[in-house]
Amino acid sequence: MNRWKRLAPVTAVVASAAMLIAGCGGSDEGESADNSKLTVWMMGEGSEAQTAFLDGVEAEFKKKHPDTDVVVQYIPWLEAPKKFQAALAGGEGPDITELGNTETQGWAAQEALADLSGRMDGWADGKDILPDLVKNAQLDGKQYGLPWYAGVRAMYYRTDWFAEAGVQPPTTWDQLVAAAKAVQAKKPGTYGIALPGNSELPFYSFLWSAGAEIATKQGDTWKSGYNTPEAQKAVTFWTDMVTVHKVAPPAAAGWNEIDARTQFATGKAAMAFGGSWQQGAIKKDNPEIEKVWGTFPIPGPDGKPAPAFAGGSDLGIWEDSERKDLAWDYLTVLLNKKNAKTFADSLGFFPVYQDLVTGGGYADDKVMAAFATTLQNTKLTPLTPKWVEVSRTKTTTQAMNSSVMKGQKTVQQATADAAAEMESILNAK
Repeated sequence: MNRWKRLAPVTAVVASAAMLIAGCGGSDEGESADNSKLTVWMMGEGSEAQTAFLDGVEAEFKKKHPDTDVVVQYIPWLEAPKKFQAALAGGEGPDITELGNTETQGWAAQEALADLSGRMDGWADGKDILPDLVKNAQLDGKQYGLPWYAGVRAMYYRTDWFAEAGVQPPTTWDQLVAAAKAVQAKKPGTYGIALPGNSELPFYSFLWSAGAEIATKQGDTWKSGYNTPEAQKAVTFWTDMVTVHKVAPPAAAGWNEIDARTQFATGKAAMAFGGSWQQGAIKKDNPEIEKVWGTFPIPGPDGKPAPAFAGGSDLGIWEDSERKDLAWDYLTVLLNKKNAKTFADSLGFFPVYQDLVTGGGYADDKVMAAFATTLQNTKLTPLTPKWVEVSRTKTTTQAMNSSVMKGQKTVQQATADAAAEMESILNAK
């Protein structure tokens, strides 16, 4: 479903006040590029720390290009699809843009992004980037984005509550439930786990560790892995935490990760699924919690840490940009190893380079160590531009799990329905 398909090559660019664009990536046909300005779209609200960091990157970039100013514009994540859609329809866009790494393929399919394959092949640092992150920004064998920072999910827990209950961080599914029940018994009125029942990414760790896949491509056809015994095992365990074991409340069926994180931060739950980048938000809700928190990898059923989704952001060059060479030079400065580590550390993410992850001192950090371990065992959602419709538009996985938690469907019904919906979307012509 090509909701944002390019209309046609654009021969003229008209500034749009509604787009809040100070500079645009395209120019009149036949007109030489104006290299005095490079426009960069960054997602989110920005911060003083991020602005200061990007100012430093610009200063470094200007050593090679002293006459080029870098104009950074922050685009709220929820507004980004409309910005991209308008840019494709009207020919207005940035030179460089940040993208969530589950979205890069979709925008590449809409011809929004330039093919970086040739440039990537000649970039020395690129050879050290974590392979899954590189692969996630590819479409039909071509590279359309560069990984910027990486993140995975693990579990936060209250070390003081665990000590009172006499339990250790769990390494199996059974131990996870047992620890949650032990803390609940010791701390009446709390939940063992703040379960984000309406979120997909934490659930995938259970799906993958049970031996199931989300979907696989067999020839030209996508086949969902949800209607399998392995997937049903994962769904059963995930939903039983609410319906059978009752270590999370019925309300968890509607919780997203922010809801669950808040439950943990405010002392209502002993454990929560979360990303390393959520440390700041947790401390904002409870400045004292860092004295009593710890982390551990999401456990698999057999005592091994579960795989986790390799999340993060990509950076791409806009296809209509007249300044692709300048844009590439800027990206190689922004993404050099020194800058990559500085920026990732400031956000609580990880740099995308394998050597920096394993040698960056994370193993000695009581919070980051579990995430660093998990980052060595990652997987991806299905590599197809149509995945965004399954994940964002239809929320197929979230609806599947929530329907079981709410008693609307059995596990067998929910997984069968989800598999059918997923295959219908992924195989649509």
